[in-house]
Amino acid sequence: MKAMEPYLGSGEVMERYRISTRTLHRWMKNQALGFPKPFRINRRFYFKVADLDRWEASRGAVSEKQVETVKGLPIVSDVIQDYAGFVKAMVARRRELGLSCMELDLRAGMQESYANKLENWPKAYGRGIGPEIFPLWLGGLKVGIILVDLPRRPRKRRTLDASVAA
Repeated sequence: MKAMEPYLGSGEVMERYRISTRTLHRWMKNQALGFPKPFRINRRFYFKVADLDRWEASRGAVSEKQVETVKGLPIVSDVIQDYAGFVKAMVARRRELGLSCMELDLRAGMQESYANKLENWPKAYGRGIGPEIFPLWLGGLKVGIILVDLPRRPRKRRTLDASVAA
């Protein structure tokens, strides 16, 4: 038996492209645009996801399936520039993997409830990260760190007052 292809209803298509009902109908009528033809069932329109992906690709859109990579590995966070951003990215990764703090502790070989302390570092019971825990936390979430050059912000030059310089 052939697997069913995924379809999107009109509402999902409008949400995907952030368009109104009127715009969707204009796109469907405009043959020069080449928008995929829907299937109509009981006065409802359904679009094949594969057709929508092909249409996006023909228009030069980047597919959501194309993941940004560094050295062939997928990027799983935004740019991190401070400790709070690092912890936020680690929490997001843990949640993405569907792990609780206790599961992460077990997986990483950290003592019980240590991940919770790391994630809540500004609180009284929180802990900062040390050289022993750092590789365990990264390994438990199956992530690594790659440093990249960020564009430098121009420095503001200080001008010396004449009275200070004298």
